[in-house]
Amino acid sequence: MTRAFPSDFLWGVAASAYQTEGAVHADGRGQSVWDVYAHTPGRTTNGDTADVACDHYHRYPEDIALMSGLGVKAYRLSTAWPRIFPEGDGQVNTRGLDFYDRVIDLLLHEGIEPWICLHHWDMPVSVEERGGWRNRDTAKMFADYSATVIRHFGDRVKRFAPINEPNVIPWVAYNVGRHAPGKQDYQSSLKAIHNLNRAHGLTVKAVRAEAGDAEVGNIVSLGPVRPHYDDAAHEEARILGDCLWRRVMVDPLWLGTYPEPLAEAMEPLIQQNDMQDISQKMDFFGLNHYNPVFVGPNPNTTFGVAETAPPTGMGPLTDVNWVVDPDAFLEQIRDTSARYGNPTIYITENGASYPDALNGARQVIDKDRISYFHLYLDKLLDAIDEGHDVRGYFAWSLMDNFEWGRGFSKRFGLVYVDYPTLQRIPKSSYYWLRDVIAANAV
Repeated sequence: MTRAFPSDFLWGVAASAYQTEGAVHADGRGQSVWDVYAHTPGRTTNGDTADVACDHYHRYPEDIALMSGLGVKAYRLSTAWPRIFPEGDGQVNTRGLDFYDRVIDLLLHEGIEPWICLHHWDMPVSVEERGGWRNRDTAKMFADYSATVIRHFGDRVKRFAPINEPNVIPWVAYNVGRHAPGKQDYQSSLKAIHNLNRAHGLTVKAVRAEAGDAEVGNIVSLGPVRPHYDDAAHEEARILGDCLWRRVMVDPLWLGTYPEPLAEAMEPLIQQNDMQDISQKMDFFGLNHYNPVFVGPNPNTTFGVAETAPPTGMGPLTDVNWVVDPDAFLEQIRDTSARYGNPTIYITENGASYPDALNGARQVIDKDRISYFHLYLDKLLDAIDEGHDVRGYFAWSLMDNFEWGRGFSKRFGLVYVDYPTLQRIPKSSYYWLRDVIAANAV
């Protein structure tokens, strides 16, 4: 049975600057914390770095042509902070702005709406050296960078989001130390949480001031948090894990308060007007979803809790060991609607990694990814039928790219990237999703 999406449903794809652009030394770009992290031995699979990545910086016309061929009407990109402010603040690098001018103008020419996320984890090294997210001043510095971008592109870009998945930063970079800057310290974690939230709120204010007709929302990765084992210790870990993963970077934005069990620990960091700054009215809720998150006690982490492998027998699994569970997707949409007052929701990332390989005809037949998309889009239609205000869907990702600590070993793309040649080869899932978009139905 074919099921149709609403006639005005928005189809898009998403990608990020650091994972795709490469050209890390081109046209005045400064160094980012991920440049340093990826070049540190032992930090990434096979020692991979994003120095070249997909070379989107030079090949963006080809990539936009792929978007056009897919039929999407929106592209969620990120601007690289160190490409625009190489030192984090001070002198603007106009060549960085020029690059995004070229990208945005070509997108608009092709009838594709650019959505800008102002930060996808690539903080300038000079900002990290001044304390990074542990420093209160960083929130203001980030808002100033954001205001520059919004002011420059606001005549053409009408959808902004401050920070991609801010919850991943304290959870992975500060709790387990597995993302840049690779810290493990309790007070640093708390400061990072609060200053990320402040940076978000100050940037929402900047959108209102610099581009009054633009919309702004958050982008956060959420999935139900479940205990690895059914016992008291794992339930305690689940409660703390749920606070850290799902609540501490969302409740302050939408509800104006920090959630238990971290509310008391956050209190000393809150200065006058902070919560008012953080809880600015937003236009949409950007929901990234991949899988339910299983957690357990872990004494080797900052908070004593960490994500675990899925319990034995759970499945099927993607190539990054995430459970394929479309019911968890529906559960998360329901929870978001109920907890945050039925906001307008866009699914700003959803997708799956599988061990794709070229066959003899240089094709990628990725049936597992097609099945994944089909299952999750079907649940998305269930959510719409239930009355949740879901207005669009961005697949992650347009093409294979640098998958952070996993380097190039994992592939999420609709388009296969042959890294030795940088040739782009649309996978079977690309053509499948093209047909879904054309029919606006699955």
